[in-house]
Amino acid sequence: MPTTSRVHRSRHSGWLIAAGTFVAVLGVSWGLAAKTAAENSVMGSRTLAVLPVHAYTQYTQRGMVPDYVGLWMGLALAAVGAIVLLVGAVTAFASSRAA
Repeated sequence: MPTTSRVHRSRHSGWLIAAGTFVAVLGVSWGLAAKTAAENSVMGSRTLAVLPVHAYTQYTQRGMVPDYVGLWMGLALAAVGAIVLLVGAVTAFASSRAA
């Protein structure tokens, strides 16, 4: 018969696995959405609006660089989710071996 600590550990490991999976999937989705948004913002900014005389060169001399901060945040979130998932799996495996 499992003791109370083993029951708590197995219950918590299930929650850790579920939460880690959710956060990892959320992070990957966030990263992909941020990557697409960054690429679309650069592609959409290639058309120049009508500008006054002698102002054309100041807008075309600088290149448009996509902002990948959202992508890095999504990857960091996915990494945290993977770590939580791994901790939950190790906890579940340890509690099943102890039983």
